[in-house]
Amino acid sequence: MSRTLALCGLGLATDNEVCGELPAYRVEARTSDGRRVVLHLCSNHIHRAWHLAQSAMDKRFPGENLKVRSIHLHQLAKTSAAEAAS
Repeated sequence: MSRTLALCGLGLATDNEVCGELPAYRVEARTSDGRRVVLHLCSNHIHRAWHLAQSAMDKRFPGENLKVRSIHLHQLAKTSAAEAAS
């Protein structure tokens, strides 16, 4: 069974940027009241994880002024070149 490969989630958190790289990290961001967002980011954008998570939180819960209190980074297993090509 073939899997659909997702791309970096930079475009989900921003309006004007798109990244065509495969994600290397899963980022889970939470607020103090337990609300959460999950992003998949490539190695080039992981340094912006906190900012991108806050942007995604603002988009998912507009007008609620929620603040990200924690982020958890999970490194994803690398896909083989054969999987990426199929």
